[in-house]
Amino acid sequence: MSVQGLQAQISLASEEIERQKDVLKRLERNKSLLQRQLNRMLDPIARLPLEISSEIFLQCISFRAQPTGIRSIPTILLQVCHAWTDIALSITALWTQIRIILPCSRGFPFVLDGWIKRAREQPLRLHVSIRFGREEAFDDGVSAALQRHSGLLQDLEIELEEEASMSNMPWQGTETGSMPHLQNLRIHSRSNSVCDPSTIQQLLRCSPNLVNLYLYSLNMWESTDGERAAIVLPRLHRLDFGRNDWEPDSEGDEIFAMITTPGLESLHLLSMHTLSEDLLSFLKRSSPPLRELAFDCLQMAGSTELLDDIFCAVPTLVHLDIGFPDSALLERLSTILTRRHPSRALPNLQTLEFQYFAGDDISDSSWDHLLPVLVARRAELGAMRIYVHGASNLDGGPAVAVLSDFASPRVLPALKELAAGGMEFWIGPSWEENLFSA
Repeated sequence: MSVQGLQAQISLASEEIERQKDVLKRLERNKSLLQRQLNRMLDPIARLPLEISSEIFLQCISFRAQPTGIRSIPTILLQVCHAWTDIALSITALWTQIRIILPCSRGFPFVLDGWIKRAREQPLRLHVSIRFGREEAFDDGVSAALQRHSGLLQDLEIELEEEASMSNMPWQGTETGSMPHLQNLRIHSRSNSVCDPSTIQQLLRCSPNLVNLYLYSLNMWESTDGERAAIVLPRLHRLDFGRNDWEPDSEGDEIFAMITTPGLESLHLLSMHTLSEDLLSFLKRSSPPLRELAFDCLQMAGSTELLDDIFCAVPTLVHLDIGFPDSALLERLSTILTRRHPSRALPNLQTLEFQYFAGDDISDSSWDHLLPVLVARRAELGAMRIYVHGASNLDGGPAVAVLSDFASPRVLPALKELAAGGMEFWIGPSWEENLFSA
């Protein structure tokens, strides 16, 4: 056979090989499709309606358990089979919850960007935990990814471990209102971590539509940026603020100078607190329709006049909750709440609540201050509640012990008379267990 003939035969053989390869690929593809169909028929998850399998997958998520990454759910679900991959990628809610622990690995920004894209423009929940002693907490790649998608954030929580820093935040220097959909912002630490107020201010400027703001255990030192106008948060509904400190303190109330909240309905001051001019100025400036005011632990410390002014600044208040009040506070409270018109404070008050520890008590002399309040307000005051922390753990007959500590035999008849007139009394260790009986 000539050279030309051999070359022709080789060419024909090569063509046949390519045809057979195409046939093999087609057969392998068909086999794969058939196998996937078989898997779907045999897989109980794949046989379920999508809404049910979606709910099962969503129940696998534990937002705080694992950081976002290739070893966390829902990424693991992608590695089981094609059917599970299809289901997981179709559930955008699986990808809307993001937890980042800083510092992170070098490849994490790529993972984060892909993760967010799978959420397909749905609102995002982001939890960032910054570990001990990180000066430049945010990797540039992470910052860039979060900035690109900041307009999708709905919930943002920043947790600072001991001595961690909030420096190098992704949103520093960004435009005002760059997080228009952010509704819930929580920033907290374990031990009063140092925080530049300008960092908080920048976050608030980026979030004009906040509904809930929680700031706890942050030591906000004086900013060097000078005085700035208060940031108006017209939709803020609830503010929780305080330090991890059980010493009476009104310092650290910088948040009240930062913001104006004309729509605020609930204010909760965490930990031990003494009243401040900053709080009064905030309430006067905001003039909010406040319905709920709670103090974890309020101490008077010479601020009796402030309490009067603060109550006058919130005439819409319906629920007042005070933790561990001392006798001076109860006396002043009685003076304010029994005052006659036209300067009557808290005209819309319906519920009065106190918090105590098991082993505390309310003396008869304290009831001498409280009973006139209940009598004077019996027409509009619907309930008085005393929550006793830890009472359910007392050894032997906690109900009798707790009730006698907080309502002595001399006081009980007066309370029962008021209860007969329609006022609700509640004394107990849990919201399900009322030890008071009319």
